[in-house]
Parts: sequence; structure tokens; C-alpha cells
Amino acid sequence: MKLFKSIMFCTDFSEGADRAFDVALELAKTNGARLFLMHVIPPIVSPSPAFEEFVPNYSSIEFTEQVMNSSQEKMAETYGARLDGYTNYEVRVENGYPSNRIVDFAEQNDVDLIVVGSQGLTGLAHVFFGSTAEKVVRKAPCTVMCVRHRSKE
Repeated sequence: MKLFKSIMFCTDFSEGADRAFDVALELAKTNGARLFLMHVIPPIVSPSPAFEEFVPNYSSIEFTEQVMNSSQEKMAETYGARLDGYTNYEVRVENGYPSNRIVDFAEQNDVDLIVVGSQGLTGLAHVFFGSTAEKVVRKAPCTVMCVRHRSKE
């Protein structure tokens, strides 16, 4: 019996997310599930309107598009070769508040399992934004697996 038909792996490119990818891929292979590889670019990445005054001929929209394209490339570089021939996947790079976009995508695509690293942002970033994993666990329409990061000692 297959437990999961669709699995969403969410990454912030941290070491914790790296371990979560291995788990998500193995679960997808075992269940023959569709695997969504998701990265969400927070809205704070977009420059303010004043940015356009200091950098002529470069709009906020162009900046956001460049960040989105660069994130797509990073997804391919970071995870592409590690898919080990698995072809039932889709790469998604979205813009917005990470926990909201993850939950919305899961609802809209009938995701059965969300896999996230238990540690991503640290320090002040964690204080200001909280843990994306914690927010996803509270709001997700499906099961969420938080994968603990193992130190490489």
C-alpha cells in the first residue's frame, strides 16, 4: 500500500534542508509519489521603489525575476544530480511568505506529505521570522515531517 501520492520537499538551501531532501526523495521512490521541490523567496528580497532611483534601468520586477531565475538554477545544481534518475518530480520557485506559500501550494495540489528541515534560519533571522517549519506544521492541510539535521562530526 502506497501511503503518499505526492510529497513536497521545501528548501532554504541550509544543511538541515539538505538532509530533508534525502528523506523526501527516498519516500517518493518508495511510494512512487510525485515529488515537488519547493523554494520560496521571501518578499523582503525585493528592493524598495527607492532602489530604482539608485540603480537606473533596473526595476523591482526585473530584480525579482533575476532572483527567481537564480534560485531555479541553484535548485537544479543543488538537487538535480542527486535525484538519481528519479523523474516524477517538479521544481517550484515561488515568491511570498514561505509558510503561507508552502501551505497554499499543498492545498492547491493535494500534497499528502510536506518534508522540511527542522533547522533553517538561525540567530536574528529566526527571532524576526520564526521557524517556517513550525508555522507549516500548525497550518498545513496534510502530514508534515520535520527532519532533524545531523552534524557532520
